[in-house]
Amino acid sequence: MTEAQGARPRASDNDLRAIVSEHAQEISQINGRLAGLGKEQHNLMREIVAVRAEGNARSEASVSALSDIRGSVEGLVRQLAEHTGAQKRQNELKEQELRAVKIRGEKIKIWGTVIGIIATLGGMIGGTLLSSQTWDDWAFGSVHFLHRHPHMDDGQQEAGQHDRP
Repeated sequence: MTEAQGARPRASDNDLRAIVSEHAQEISQINGRLAGLGKEQHNLMREIVAVRAEGNARSEASVSALSDIRGSVEGLVRQLAEHTGAQKRQNELKEQELRAVKIRGEKIKIWGTVIGIIATLGGMIGGTLLSSQTWDDWAFGSVHFLHRHPHMDDGQQEAGQHDRP
């Protein structure tokens, strides 16, 4: 022992037992608190595990939902592509029909022009050939209302003169 300890008066055995019993109570209180803290720590660990499990479940649900959404979007994209392709095909068919109608219209214009030219030439030729009195008498001589002769006076007229108004 050191001098400082030696100079101090010694406590009796009863005093030491009281001190030891106080220390023992304190130690048992500390142990009780430690046991309580251990239970609390265990409960906290359980809660952490539960929170992690919930987080994992939410994550899996989110991944599953995103996968479902991705599948739905891909399906919609596929349907839109099909619809767009169908519309494109319909537009191509309509354009082909319009081209056919335009070509048909152009052919009708060409044939109309050709027929008009032929009719004009026929009219010119017919007008030239049928304009003479000979053709007229030959073709329409028997048609009585086309050839009206002027009425002659009962009196004498000079030869070669006809009544003219």
